[in-house]
Amino acid sequence: MAKQVYITMGALLLGAATLGIDATPMEGVDFEVLDEELDLNSKGLTAVGVVSLGYRSGDGYNVELPKSRLSEEVVFSKI
Repeated sequence: MAKQVYITMGALLLGAATLGIDATPMEGVDFEVLDEELDLNSKGLTAVGVVSLGYRSGDGYNVELPKSRLSEEVVFSKI
Protein backbone atom coordinates (compact mmCIF):
# COMPACT_ATOMS: atom_id res chain seq x y z
CA MET A 1 0.00 0.00 0.00
CA ALA A 2 2.88 2.39 0.77
CA LYS A 3 3.99 2.23 -2.86
CA GLN A 4 0.51 3.20 -4.08
CA VAL A 5 0.60 6.50 -2.19
CA TYR A 6 2.46 8.05 -5.13
CA ILE A 7 -0.64 7.69 -7.31
CA THR A 8 -2.68 9.68 -4.79
CA MET A 9 0.18 12.11 -4.27
CA GLY A 10 0.20 12.82 -8.01
CA ALA A 11 -3.53 13.55 -7.90
CA LEU A 12 -2.97 15.87 -4.93
CA LEU A 13 -0.23 17.77 -6.80
CA LEU A 14 -2.42 18.16 -9.89
CA GLY A 15 -5.45 19.19 -7.85
CA ALA A 16 -3.46 21.77 -5.93
CA ALA A 17 -2.07 23.23 -9.16
CA THR A 18 -5.60 23.46 -10.57
CA LEU A 19 -6.62 25.49 -7.51
CA GLY A 20 -3.55 27.74 -7.78
CA ILE A 21 -1.92 26.23 -4.69
CA ASP A 22 1.79 25.47 -4.80
CA ALA A 23 2.69 21.92 -3.79
CA THR A 24 5.98 20.03 -3.53
CA PRO A 25 6.65 16.43 -2.51
CA MET A 26 9.39 16.27 0.12
CA GLU A 27 12.17 13.74 0.55
CA GLY A 28 14.61 13.22 3.38
CA VAL A 29 11.84 13.14 5.97
CA ASP A 30 12.43 11.10 9.12
CA PHE A 31 9.14 9.21 9.12
CA GLU A 32 9.76 7.62 12.52
CA VAL A 33 9.97 11.09 14.09
CA LEU A 34 6.92 12.25 12.13
CA ASP A 35 4.94 9.19 13.27
CA GLU A 36 5.91 9.94 16.86
CA GLU A 37 5.11 13.66 16.66
CA LEU A 38 1.66 13.00 15.17
CA ASP A 39 1.05 9.94 17.39
CA LEU A 40 0.25 7.92 14.29
CA ASN A 41 1.37 4.52 15.59
CA SER A 42 -1.24 4.56 18.36
CA LYS A 43 -3.86 4.91 15.63
CA GLY A 44 -2.42 2.06 13.58
CA LEU A 45 -1.02 4.50 11.01
CA THR A 46 2.39 5.41 9.64
CA ALA A 47 3.55 8.22 7.37
CA VAL A 48 4.83 7.19 3.94
CA GLY A 49 4.99 10.53 2.13
CA VAL A 50 4.96 14.26 2.73
CA VAL A 51 3.70 17.08 0.51
CA SER A 52 4.04 20.75 1.40
CA LEU A 53 1.17 23.01 0.34
CA GLY A 54 1.01 26.78 0.31
CA TYR A 55 1.37 29.96 -1.68
CA ARG A 56 4.70 31.25 -2.94
CA SER A 57 5.92 34.64 -1.88
CA GLY A 58 6.26 37.14 -4.66
CA ASP A 59 9.09 38.87 -2.84
CA GLY A 60 11.35 35.89 -2.07
CA TYR A 61 15.10 36.31 -2.50
CA ASN A 62 15.27 34.02 -5.53
CA VAL A 63 12.25 35.30 -7.46
CA GLU A 64 14.38 37.43 -9.75
CA LEU A 65 17.37 35.05 -9.98
CA PRO A 66 17.94 33.44 -13.37
CA LYS A 67 16.65 29.87 -13.63
CA SER A 68 18.52 26.99 -15.20
CA ARG A 69 16.27 25.24 -17.72
CA LEU A 70 16.95 22.87 -20.57
CA SER A 71 15.97 24.17 -23.99
CA GLU A 72 12.80 22.89 -25.68
CA GLU A 73 14.96 21.16 -28.29
CA VAL A 74 16.60 19.07 -25.56
CA VAL A 75 13.38 18.24 -23.69
CA PHE A 76 11.11 17.45 -26.67
CA SER A 77 11.74 15.32 -29.72
CA LYS A 78 9.80 14.97 -32.94
CA ILE A 79 8.98 11.50 -34.17
